[in-house]
Amino acid sequence: MSNSHNDPRTSIPNNFGDVMSSRTTTLLLPNEFSGLERICLTANGNLQRILSKINFLNSSWFNKTVTIDIVKNDSVDIKMEAQKTTFTIGNLNYNDGHVNNCNELPILKRFDREVNLVCEDKIVCNAKSDVIIRDNIIVQLIEHEGVGIGQLFRYLDKLPSFHLNYVGRTEKTWWREYSLYIPGVECHIKETFPSNMFEHSEGTIDGDDNDGSTKTWKIV
Repeated sequence: MSNSHNDPRTSIPNNFGDVMSSRTTTLLLPNEFSGLERICLTANGNLQRILSKINFLNSSWFNKTVTIDIVKNDSVDIKMEAQKTTFTIGNLNYNDGHVNNCNELPILKRFDREVNLVCEDKIVCNAKSDVIIRDNIIVQLIEHEGVGIGQLFRYLDKLPSFHLNYVGRTEKTWWREYSLYIPGVECHIKETFPSNMFEHSEGTIDGDDNDGSTKTWKIV
């Protein structure tokens, strides 16, 4: 008889959305961001659910299902990476030393991951992630037990800490870079949103916004 009904993997979404329980987040953000943008910038794990429920102004494609499209989920050659502690997501460099002293442990597995949050065929968020694994048991879960990278926090029933590191905007987009951490797992994530996503239904991401006019704020 199948035990699929008892297998938590059958009910865990393969993404980083909704990984954390509700809690109060107090952050001071620049005045350049609207109220709705600030809600997204400070979302600590429930961004997919927030986007699916918003129904403001003429944003008719919100208050509808937001799905995850996995663009890539590649294993990185950690020998080539030489156990480095400075990482790059897009054009942003950062150091992982602020996360926890767990970075004294060797990197056992590393993933270069990219997903799109899609609503009615429009990309409302692009997320690029650097996922670092430093725990042998978690490596076994991924390689032999079939637990997806985006499933780890729920499968392990762990509440990761959330650190908002940077926010920024260009003429076409706004974005945030943040880190999630539990012992043995670090995720460094950059999420990019279209500038007009809350103004009308045409807002979508259609490529990198490299016009050189990026404004960046470091969150302390």
